[in-house]
Amino acid sequence: MIAAIIAGLLYFGVVFSLAFVLGVARALVVAPWLGTTAAVLNEMPIVVSASFVAARHLLRRRPLSLPQRDAMGGLGFALTMASEAVLAGLIRDQSTGHWAAELFTPLGMAGLAGQLAFGAMPLLIKPTNHQTG
Repeated sequence: MIAAIIAGLLYFGVVFSLAFVLGVARALVVAPWLGTTAAVLNEMPIVVSASFVAARHLLRRRPLSLPQRDAMGGLGFALTMASEAVLAGLIRDQSTGHWAAELFTPLGMAGLAGQLAFGAMPLLIKPTNHQTG
């Protein structure tokens, strides 16, 4: 299970770092030009694609069983959600409740769908000959 935790931490770190940089660019450059909704919807396929690439790379380097891949994605998802809640408080001065309520708006649900895709991605990667599960 240690391998799954390490993979989950790496997976989160790589994808969240990219998403953070893209989020800053979205907020400062793209959203004023396209609007918030269009900016988020344009960013999402990039982050989901990066999730696929990162998960595939990590799983090729260290094959994991299906339960381990589930733990990897679950840990990445949990860390992403916790980080989003913390950053909403630090950057936008939002309470956790307000942040959570925004998840139930149309734009919030679209973002949550992308985050769920990120969490599920390790399960969606076709195992190599060395992977089990």
